[in-house]
Parts: sequence; structure tokens; C-alpha cells
Amino acid sequence: MLTKDLVEIIDWSRFHNMSKTSPQQLMMGEILLNTNKYALSSWWEKRGFSNTPLDNYLNLKGVSEHYIRPVAAEAEALAASLRMGLYNSSVTGVPKEEAQAKTIQLIKSLVHTHVSNSAEGWGRKWQSALWAGYTSFAAWMMWDKLDELTQLETLAMIYNECDWIIKDKDLPTIKTYQDLDGAFISPGDTGAEENAWDSLILSVACAMMPENPKFNEWMNKTIFLNINALASPSDLDINKKYNGKPLKEWLVGTNINDDGTIVNHHFIHPDYMTSPFEFNAVRFFELAKSPTPKALRRHLNLVYKAFTELHFKEGDTITGGIVKSPGGTIFKTKSDAIFYPLGTDWGEGRRMNFVSFCSTVSAFSNNKSIRKEASKWVLKYGQVVLDMQNRFDDKHTYLDKSEDSYPSREEWVADKALTAYLTETLKLLSKPKFTNKKF
Repeated sequence: MLTKDLVEIIDWSRFHNMSKTSPQQLMMGEILLNTNKYALSSWWEKRGFSNTPLDNYLNLKGVSEHYIRPVAAEAEALAASLRMGLYNSSVTGVPKEEAQAKTIQLIKSLVHTHVSNSAEGWGRKWQSALWAGYTSFAAWMMWDKLDELTQLETLAMIYNECDWIIKDKDLPTIKTYQDLDGAFISPGDTGAEENAWDSLILSVACAMMPENPKFNEWMNKTIFLNINALASPSDLDINKKYNGKPLKEWLVGTNINDDGTIVNHHFIHPDYMTSPFEFNAVRFFELAKSPTPKALRRHLNLVYKAFTELHFKEGDTITGGIVKSPGGTIFKTKSDAIFYPLGTDWGEGRRMNFVSFCSTVSAFSNNKSIRKEASKWVLKYGQVVLDMQNRFDDKHTYLDKSEDSYPSREEWVADKALTAYLTETLKLLSKPKFTNKKF
């Protein structure tokens, strides 16, 4: 039985009239506000939403990724900006009341068209747990502003997608790059990103409803997916306990290399080295003022060092090809460029994923020097994003697909900006708390 009484409303008071700021938080706020401006102007018109009254459902025009995921990303980005006190109508050109109404309209339309609420709706397909995670996070942030029907439809969506993930999406098991014997069972395409995004709906549900009877089941699956998402071959011999049992007993395979690199699209791919951390749940539990399972910050340092310390020698053969010029590390101290050892199939204009990743490292790493160093990369790569946005009056980020060929690239930036701004703000409020308890 669905009951909205199980939902813990977020305490937003601590975000208002904050006495502390940081250069990182201010920059992330500026980037996020720019994405809000774009969402409420050019984007709204391009999606065909302008002629729909605010009290009506929007026509999302489809049920696959680029009809749902980008809308959910903009919904959560707007919701965070509004609830955290960042939203500024003098920047966006849209009154706060209208922005809030449009944010709620996005949420209502997304949950209403989910398969749990509409027979021909979206959901229980491939990446839908991620889209539902974005949507449920947006709904949780706006919970006390939503009507009862939307609240109940949100819960129906959450239960439906969580159930699907608990059942491994009706597959024999979750996706892994290598099995426990080291055989490549998904050659060229790691399960790191997919397992992490599948966990998103579960982690939002846990943070949102800590007294839910399904909490322990959801939490254990969250831990399982995240541990496996970032498992390396050397982890198979580790007996150290994580949230109730030895690490190796959680594992059904591995998804990253021992040096912290990750293979996707058939080559070592820096963009996908950030992906598992983009869906990290620490921020949700911090919002709920609850400790995060210790397992959810594993290998932050390892992957960070793969960006900053691992040297790729020009001409060497690595997974996927031959290292290109100039070689060296992926992050360059004397440049704001990203070195893709084997090139990239998305575009070299991507920065916001690296900003979000470094923000996560700077907040949640257990190594003080790494946290300090990561904060500098946040500013370096964040400035690139700001400069890109400042090229355009409506503050969108990309010139065209030559900079990033992902069709929902603008909304992708909004999601990463939200994550980074929230992370930088939480970092100013308190130290994160982790628990190694069994659930």
C-alpha cells in the first residue's frame, strides 16, 4: 500500500542565510543558474512546452531516453536551485513563482506518464531507473509543494522501478566486465556506469523513506550495485568487511581495472571513469541527515589518481588502441584540456562531468591532500564551463555537437551542475558521516 506519510521532508532551513561560501560553491551556483536560465527560456520552447497551461500535463512526445531523461534532469536542477535558495529571477528572467510552477509541471508530467501510472508510459526499460531516480529526487525536493495525486504517482513510480532493480531487471544477474575468474564476459563495455545508475532510484528511496518496510532490502541492493560497479580484480581477495560482510562476498564480478581506468565503448574512456561517481548517493543521505554506507565511497582515491598520476606513454598499446600524442596524465596541470589517451567518441568539449567528479572527491575522499587538490580542479574545469556558457545570451553550454555529440548534452550539464553545487554546499555545512553497519 502506498503511503505518503513515510516520506521524510528535507529540512531546507540550513541552506538559507548561510554564513559560509567558497569559490567552488559560488562558481557551481553560477553554472547551475545559467542552466536554469536556459531551461526556462530556449529549452522550454524547443521542447514544445510553451503553449501548455501550467496546470496541464506536458506532452513529452515519447518514452525513450531523450524524451524522458533530459526533462527529469532539468526538473531536478530547477528544484535544487529553488529549494536551496539559489534561484535568482534577475539572472533567469523568470519570476520564482513561475519557475516553481514549471518545475512542478515537469515533475507531474514525468511521474504521470510512468508505466506505473499510464499503461503506455515509460519505465522498466534499460536506463529507466536512472530517469526515475532523477524524477524522484526532484519530487522529493518539491514534496511539500506537490498535490496528493502527484505524490502518490511518484511513490508508485519509485516502488515499480525499485522492484525491477531488485529483480536485476529480469536478467540472470547484473552486468560485469569480468567474471570472478577473470574472463571477459562483457568485452569492451564495463558495467560500472550501468550498475551505478541502476542504484540511483534505490538510494533516493532509502534517503527519502528511512522508515519504509523495504528500506533494508533497498539499501542492501544499493550497496551491492555500487560495490560491484567499482570492483577491481584485486578486490576479489579482500576480506575487509563493508556493511556487514567481507568485500569479496559482495562481488559477482569486476568492472574497473586495478589502475583505476574504466573501459567503455571498447576503449579506456575518461568520460566513463567519472560516470559511476555521478550517480553517487552520498548527497542524498547528507540531505536526509543520515550516515551513508561506507561502501559507497570506495575507490574514489584510486580513480582520482588514475586521472592525475597515471601516465600514458605515447605509442603504447592499451585496451582499445594506441596511446595518442602527447601522452602523460589525463588531467594536465598546465592546461585546462582533458587528455583522452585513445581519443573520444562524444567530443572534447566535455568538462562538467570532471567538475562534478572532482567536487565529489573534494567532499568525500578520506585523504586530506587529495580533497584539497581536487578542489583546485573544480575551479579550473568549472571556469571552462562558465566561459562556454557566457558565449550565449540564453546561457546554454555547447556551440553544437562538435563539442559534445550527446543529444541531451545541455540537460546533462544541468544534472552535473546540480550535483556539484549541492556537494559544494553540503561540504560547507558539515562533515559527511559514513557507517559500516549491516542493514
